[in-house]
Amino acid sequence: MPVLDQVVLPPGWEISPRLLAAWPIDGLHTLELWPRGRTDDGRIRWYYRLSRGRRTIFAASDISSAAGATLTTGELIRAARTVLSYLTLQPGDTDPEYFDGYAGTQLAWRDAHAEDLSLYALEDVCGYCGGVDHVSPGCTAR
Repeated sequence: MPVLDQVVLPPGWEISPRLLAAWPIDGLHTLELWPRGRTDDGRIRWYYRLSRGRRTIFAASDISSAAGATLTTGELIRAARTVLSYLTLQPGDTDPEYFDGYAGTQLAWRDAHAEDLSLYALEDVCGYCGGVDHVSPGCTAR
């Protein structure tokens, strides 16, 4: 099982060419994550990059873990689910102003793919197999 910075990657994850933890979500989309230091109150700040094929859709460092979180496999999975749940928000899920900073390509991606991809971020159901005993990023049935 691959290890990155002393964290064992969840099943199905890999180390990307950028040497980041990479979750190949659905065969078309990949979410790369990397801890990028800590905030003033002790939260892990996450760098993420969501791509479809070789095209970057989103990349930022605006998501943080809970205060005092430690870098573990479980925290990596929680961060992946959190990032994906924000990136797959759609009109009606939040205030319309949320999308004001989106580029046209991001809006088009949202309209075409966000709903389907949001299944992989569900809290109590696996987006891969529908199981309720594990979360999508660590699905062992893949």
